[in-house]
Amino acid sequence: MENILLRSLLVLSLCSVGSALSCFECNSDNDAICPRKECAANYDACLNVTIMASKQVLRRCWMNQRCHDRAVRAEFGKGADVISSVCCNWDLCNSRQSGTPGTDLNLFLLSLLAASVGLHLPWF
Repeated sequence: MENILLRSLLVLSLCSVGSALSCFECNSDNDAICPRKECAANYDACLNVTIMASKQVLRRCWMNQRCHDRAVRAEFGKGADVISSVCCNWDLCNSRQSGTPGTDLNLFLLSLLAASVGLHLPWF
């Protein structure tokens, strides 16, 4: 019984609820003044663009299929400016100090999994 419960918790932690992606959307690198936006259904990535010459930062909802350099430059290119861009696919991942996706529940379940492996509990 314990084994089934642990497996179920692990599977649930790896599933995500079907909701729209949220991204910061503004022309600033300051998270405090940058509003959060729920992206439209066809926008499945967050984008963070830096125009190096002017140090301007642009953050948007974006389409994952357009996360290549040519598409970003076509949209935001300012002549000969060098552009640096990063696409990501989890909520608010285009923050100034973006980490990796994860929740407290996932961390808890990962710790539980590590503890059970350490105790040599049979999993599969």
